[in-house]
Amino acid sequence: MSWIICTKVMLFLLYMHVKVKLTSAQSNPVFNLPTSVNISENSLPGSLVFGFVVETNDSNPQVWIQRVNPPTTVFASPILRPGSTVDTYQVEIRLSSNASLDFEMTAVYFLTILVEANNQSVEQTIVVQVLNVNEPPNCDSVFENPGATVSVPEDLPVPVQIYFIRASDPDRGDALKYTITEVQPPSANTRFTIIDKTLTCTQGFDYQNGQKSFIVAITVSDQHGASCNGSVSILVLPVLDRPLNFTNPNQSVSITEEGGPNVFVAVVTAVGSNVLYEFVDNPRAYQIDRATGIIRTSYNLDLDVDDSLKLTILKIRAFIPTAHRSGTTVVYVSVLDVNDIPPVCAPPNVMLQIPETTPINTDLVTFQCKDADISNTTVTFKLQPNANSLFSFRLAGGQLIVNNTLDYDNAQIAANNFQYTTTIIASDNGIPPLTTEIQVIVVVTPVNEGDPQFLPPFFFNVREDTVPGAGVGIVKATDPDWEFNAISFSITSGNEFFIDPMTGELYLRTKLDYETQRTILLNVQAVDLNQDIEPDPAKQRTSNQVITINVTNVNDNPPVCDPAMYEFTIYSTLKSNMLIVSFSCTDADGNGLTATIVTGSATDRFSILGMTLYSKNTFSYNPDGVFDPTTFEILVQVSDGKYSTKVVVIVHVVPWVTTAPTTTTPKPTKSSQVVTLLETYWDPEVWYVVVLTVTGALVLIGLGLLILKILQWCSVCRPPVQEMTQLLIQKTSVDFRDNAQKPAADVQEVPATPSDFDGKARDPVTGKYYLFNSQTGQRRWN
Repeated sequence: MSWIICTKVMLFLLYMHVKVKLTSAQSNPVFNLPTSVNISENSLPGSLVFGFVVETNDSNPQVWIQRVNPPTTVFASPILRPGSTVDTYQVEIRLSSNASLDFEMTAVYFLTILVEANNQSVEQTIVVQVLNVNEPPNCDSVFENPGATVSVPEDLPVPVQIYFIRASDPDRGDALKYTITEVQPPSANTRFTIIDKTLTCTQGFDYQNGQKSFIVAITVSDQHGASCNGSVSILVLPVLDRPLNFTNPNQSVSITEEGGPNVFVAVVTAVGSNVLYEFVDNPRAYQIDRATGIIRTSYNLDLDVDDSLKLTILKIRAFIPTAHRSGTTVVYVSVLDVNDIPPVCAPPNVMLQIPETTPINTDLVTFQCKDADISNTTVTFKLQPNANSLFSFRLAGGQLIVNNTLDYDNAQIAANNFQYTTTIIASDNGIPPLTTEIQVIVVVTPVNEGDPQFLPPFFFNVREDTVPGAGVGIVKATDPDWEFNAISFSITSGNEFFIDPMTGELYLRTKLDYETQRTILLNVQAVDLNQDIEPDPAKQRTSNQVITINVTNVNDNPPVCDPAMYEFTIYSTLKSNMLIVSFSCTDADGNGLTATIVTGSATDRFSILGMTLYSKNTFSYNPDGVFDPTTFEILVQVSDGKYSTKVVVIVHVVPWVTTAPTTTTPKPTKSSQVVTLLETYWDPEVWYVVVLTVTGALVLIGLGLLILKILQWCSVCRPPVQEMTQLLIQKTSVDFRDNAQKPAADVQEVPATPSDFDGKARDPVTGKYYLFNSQTGQRRWN
């Protein structure tokens, strides 16, 4: 039996090993991204953004950047390298070779990473936040190098606006400071100041008696000390008599914003030759060609930055240096607004963390969007959900509201890292309208809501001969909270079994006995685990289930006979098939019992039907013929098919010659000790029984053929048997008082005819057959 058990254990371990291999071979790739990472806006191309580890047994996993919001090319394709341990891979996300981060343009990127292995894919989203780095202001290139040159008529009224300093701060949020660092000649330090970004002279000019040129060095700095430098050269022009006339004085023109620098505005023409043109008030947004009088924009005009540009009055002076003649005209320039700036929203992107039990109609966030265009300032909102967040949210103006239950306990949401993602589209009322997308990620946290639920079956049948430590069944339960199988099992009542806390498998602890206890009730408790965002034993939910164990009967008890020994005295004239004794035997397993005579010599005189012992043939006590023993010790085996018990029956036979029927006179049974014989029981496999049966049948057939041949040979060789002619039985008188035979003189021969015999039997000593009379007891050889 031990080698059979060992073989089963080895097959079970091999099955579990193959099962684990197959399960492992089909596992999903596993990786965990941080919620967000930071990177400075001045990071160089190729810099590492973040890295992570992928666990999979696939030899060729694939990693992609599935999507980036807002779309950009600053991120290079993922780099995949083998990890430090088996079935792991190191993944790096780096900036592309032409990457240029700008906090002021885009402060947050949403990257969705997709990993594919074993024909299965998993994606997760990470937030990349761009950190602001202070950058120096940008000054106009002409102002910086070689420096701007401005011609100023000497007769302009004080204060004279000389030059508008064009500078911008890449950080946009910093206020710039304009400082005059040097004036040439130094004696003119007090003449110049900067008012509203414009170099201004506070004293008048005198071409004839005063300084005819000046150089002013200016520094533009932000609040962190970063700066750019430039200079302005000022040339004082004399004012002459005899004004010039213009062919088209006092023009009115219109242009659109965002046309870029050097956009044609207008042209002024004065009558005369060698005429030069210049602005009287030096407008910062426009420039004029001194030789042709063509007016162009100095830079890209943007009404959203400076709405004072909507209307500008340009004063143009024309003069002939050699003739000392000049003239003035006016050009009215109107700048028309263009819808070129999408709405700017706060917050620009949103990531929230809320419990899954958040009620419907809860306000999550309010968006405030503004349009920098001086027109088209009305902003409307539209919700654009994805497949996971469909119908989960709704908008009321700029408010995002919970519209449906946010379920954490969902495999689809778990695959998306428990995130509900939606997009808010803010649109202005321009033609065409411009839009801004607001990415919203709502991370749902778990709440332990439901009790574990047990699954059938709730009863198991266990054989009473099951060995302790063997598994008898698996208690199953599920939890409505994710993960659905995070349950711990325990038995609160019933010490006959113990249960695996993780798998729910029941194991037998003690031996079972069907005859003592047929039903066992176990109270099994299921406790859910880690179903809250912070594990709290006080919030764990439990369920209880009564598991019924039905102990099935196994034949494991031998029959019991009481008494186990009988003793009787009968007369030799007892008829055949007369009842001797009925055995009182029981089986605790309730099996049917059979009785068999074991002693060979008693089988000719006694028989058993059911559990009753009968006489079989009349007894013979003829000294010259068959002489049966006067005491028979009969050994009877009582069996239930597996186990057996021996019963001893002692029968004393009193020889008697009377022809009257006799009856059995039982003696009181003697006190005896019950002898129980336990037979070895073997329960082989079915295939073994079949093979053994076939082999045994073949052996018996061959043995039978061999015996038949031997008998045939003996019957040919042995001499013929002589018939016995003399009488076998004579009438004999026996004195039973002294148990001695009388002298032969008293014996009288009585002739017998064949009609006097009514039965035939076999002598147990000689093996020959004889005839007998059941009424008179007479016998003769056949």
